[in-house]
Amino acid sequence: MSMKYGLVLAGGGVRGACHAGVWKALGDMGVEISSVAGASIGSINGAIFAQGDFDKAIDMWRGITAADIVNMPDGVSNGDDLFDVKNLSEIVRAIYDGEGLDMSPLERLLKGIIDEDKLRKSPIDFGVAAFSLTRKKEIYKFKNEIPRGEIVDYLMASACMPGFRSKVIEADKFADGGVSDNMPVGMLLGRGEENIITVDVKGAGIYRDFNTSGKNIISVCCDKPQTGLMDFDREGIERSIKEGYIKCMKAFGRYEGGFYAFKSDDYRRARAKYSPDLISGIETAARIYGIDELNTYDFDELVRLTLDAHAGHEKEDDTEDEGIADKILQTSEKHILTWLVKTLRSGAADFLKDKLSMLGSAYDAACALMYFKK
Repeated sequence: MSMKYGLVLAGGGVRGACHAGVWKALGDMGVEISSVAGASIGSINGAIFAQGDFDKAIDMWRGITAADIVNMPDGVSNGDDLFDVKNLSEIVRAIYDGEGLDMSPLERLLKGIIDEDKLRKSPIDFGVAAFSLTRKKEIYKFKNEIPRGEIVDYLMASACMPGFRSKVIEADKFADGGVSDNMPVGMLLGRGEENIITVDVKGAGIYRDFNTSGKNIISVCCDKPQTGLMDFDREGIERSIKEGYIKCMKAFGRYEGGFYAFKSDDYRRARAKYSPDLISGIETAARIYGIDELNTYDFDELVRLTLDAHAGHEKEDDTEDEGIADKILQTSEKHILTWLVKTLRSGAADFLKDKLSMLGSAYDAACALMYFKK
């Protein structure tokens, strides 16, 4: 019998696009999901995932704008990034004048995406976390506990970030689930799930500690946010989807590497030939020269791209040799790295190498460049 996992999706606004990449990776690996729980955007994505509509999720993320979430206040100058500093005065005025930003557009969007019948019939269980301002306590609801016709209401309740108008359901006034439990692992632990995948997109909120002893917890952490919490940058959203995919594949051991992602069999071949210092060094050099970290590479391909980038920068770098201290003060890591390679190539004395090694990862990167250039 194949292993099934519970999936917990943390809140994080637009950064929740990472969840879509995680879902794609799980599908590509054939990982089966038994239940999904989420807070804020994690609950919205979780509902779409549980009803099995991957294409709807991707279409939503690739087309979504700030105007699909809130009624835009008058005077907003940057409609792509709602929380841009240029919008702050208008946002604050709208919050105080209207008891929070109006999220009616999001509710209309969800009513067009969420298929309640499909969600309820799905073999994947679904749970949502919200916070009751009325009762001052967390509210956790699985789909069988939510009255028919109120799925979207509870998704809205879970996604009312501070500054947004609260959702009222019967006698309860709700706020964003992240206010008290942004990663509601306890919902699935309470259901007896022993194999759980958590997805952190570095959103704002409270992350609780749970007793996970004796459990199999696989953590997927998208720790390099590609957008702000309410920044609807198209390129950033696409990169978030890619980051979610790569981080999930790494979490399950299908991809390996430090800053970069290599398919495991290719990475093992590299490890069989090269020292860990050389491999981490070339990754550091690649990062310094701006090689995109959100692609999958063959190891030899990354070496070639890094050497090409180094050669190009070496031609452009015509600065005269300076002292170590002066170089460290330079703002450009590329400049330091290029100088390090030149200095080491010159056959400097061992005592100088000892001093250079104080530069840590940059020194390792220079040593790797010297080796692979041979």
